[in-house]
Amino acid sequence: MKISNLITNRLVLEPLTMRHSEGMFELWSHPKVCEYSGSAEDFDGNSIQLPAETATDSDKIIDFFLQFQQRSEKVRWAMITKSDSKFIGALGFNSLGVCSELAYHLHPDYWGNGYMNEACRTVNLWAKLTLGSETLQAFIDARNTGSIKLILALGFRPTGEIREGAEHYVLSTFDS
Repeated sequence: MKISNLITNRLVLEPLTMRHSEGMFELWSHPKVCEYSGSAEDFDGNSIQLPAETATDSDKIIDFFLQFQQRSEKVRWAMITKSDSKFIGALGFNSLGVCSELAYHLHPDYWGNGYMNEACRTVNLWAKLTLGSETLQAFIDARNTGSIKLILALGFRPTGEIREGAEHYVLSTFDS
């Protein structure tokens, strides 16, 4: 699957590549980023220790998404600030289709500034227009109050379902 840049008011969302290795290591080596993210595996199903201890660990996360993107099963963008070209996070979809699963991670230095809201609205529209997604879903750890606040602001609603300790939220793209 070919993915292009997406542009917001303050961000350039670039398809994630190994060029983003340094930023991904800064992101995935931060304990606060990993606190509610769940486990991580490489493409072969081997566990990746989080927080990442080396760039090699976080590079396995990049490789994971690149390989699944080639199979049109998952996609990730790097979040780059327009003002100073700084990598601040990554977001995309853990599944693609009529129902696509949104996932995102932002470096704590940028929390509370509306960057993720801006980026999510853009990729959600991409999923609707490019993939024909009719529903978006997200799974969020119940203790992650910041992420729950964001997902509700984006129009997602809780379903009451819990999977692997994460609460399920859905958004009909017909409503957005």
